[in-house]
Amino acid sequence: MKKYFPVYILFFVAIIFNSCSKDFLEQTPETSRTTDNVYKSASDFYNAVVGAYSTLKHNGLYGNSSSSSALLMLGEVVSDNSDDGATRAVSNVSIFELEDFNFSLSNTYFSSAWTGHYVGIARANTILSRLPEASIDAGLKTRYEAEARFLRALFYFNLVRLFGDVQLVTTQTTDPNEGYGITRTSTAQIYELIINDLTVAEASLPSSIPTGEAGRASRWAAKALLGKLYLTQKDYPKAAAKLNEVITSGQFNVTANSYAAVFSNSTSFSVNKDVILAVQYKSGQIGQGSAIWSSNLPWNVGGTAFGVSGGSGGGFMRPTADMEAEYESGDLRKAASIAASYQSGTTTVMERHVVKYRQTGTIAGEADIDFPVLRYADVLLMYAEALNEQGQTATAIPFLNQIRTRAGLLNKPTTMTQSETRLAIEKERRVELAFEGHRWFDLIRTGRYLQVMTSKGYATKDFHKLFPIPQRETDLNNTLSQNQGY
Repeated sequence: MKKYFPVYILFFVAIIFNSCSKDFLEQTPETSRTTDNVYKSASDFYNAVVGAYSTLKHNGLYGNSSSSSALLMLGEVVSDNSDDGATRAVSNVSIFELEDFNFSLSNTYFSSAWTGHYVGIARANTILSRLPEASIDAGLKTRYEAEARFLRALFYFNLVRLFGDVQLVTTQTTDPNEGYGITRTSTAQIYELIINDLTVAEASLPSSIPTGEAGRASRWAAKALLGKLYLTQKDYPKAAAKLNEVITSGQFNVTANSYAAVFSNSTSFSVNKDVILAVQYKSGQIGQGSAIWSSNLPWNVGGTAFGVSGGSGGGFMRPTADMEAEYESGDLRKAASIAASYQSGTTTVMERHVVKYRQTGTIAGEADIDFPVLRYADVLLMYAEALNEQGQTATAIPFLNQIRTRAGLLNKPTTMTQSETRLAIEKERRVELAFEGHRWFDLIRTGRYLQVMTSKGYATKDFHKLFPIPQRETDLNNTLSQNQGY
């Protein structure tokens, strides 16, 4: 997953609305950057696209400074995969609201997820609003539009799965007051926009991404995301058709890399055949490092015990006993994902922690580990699910078995029933995609969330299938209705 594509946040430009006479006192200095002069050249739009990609590192999305990744917290801790190993305190009340299923409207993870995704949508909208009048190469214009549409689709897809009906904004926002009267738009209409955006993206994005552009979306990323959307809508024929396009592309191979190698910073982008799209991180104390390794170490344990220079563990995404027990005997993914203990001097301390993103010899918070957003293994399992739900069970099982082969496990028999296969795919997704933020979304998509969670003693309620609209948003915009149950 190694990267070279720069991931830095696009600067916020000043907005000037004055309409007075153009005398010398009112001219913009040539060194100043405003919306009047920034969206002109190809390099301007390149920087804007980079800024849109950088939203993926926002703490409301896949960013992981300390224990602040909203999508990981909501996807893992609000499920049976993880709890949090930190000591309870006023400073981390939002974490334990999630763990206790006692959600408040002011929970920082909900507000961070909402804000972060709309930051990305605003950046994508600005690019799309400015591109039509730009005098740049037609090929670049086509690609930049496709990338902005892909990112906007991803941001909205996350939002509707988290919150249901959300505010639909598709043009550049130049006045913050514009947002006060925007009501929630139905999920169905949001999905129409996402499908349209991804249809444009898959047709215009490149089929391959060179090493120097690692981290940018390919057409296969657009197809994989579109397949996931159709699967979420339970449109299984469309999901299978789209996912099959990724499979038959020949671009990816689940057995080309060992499971551990997929997540290793020593596996170069050019040879990693599992990762379709990943958030890029770069160590070196330049503000681009990842905290995903040090934050997953046991709570308050000195990082030096794990090959991390200084700092202490954050206890983030501590695997549950149930998660640890889910791995079959001989599953190679277990040791690559979870450690059951650690050494403190000569003492063995029994404390489960995630080792999937392990990187020794790095400064705390400065890991060089990229975070996978879309993987080929996910595509294979989604394809198996789409086939099975259409009654094509015998055809689906070999795609499930491709995943098991890499894990060192025996094949599942093609004689399994549809219901047996459905549960086998659910289990395989849990262990294959563990700690990547998928579990909550999977259980919600399949309608199994309440049953699975309550059977294990969690205080889950039916209305937890959606998260609450953040209090700050409803305070600022009283036209926003709240989700049922909150």
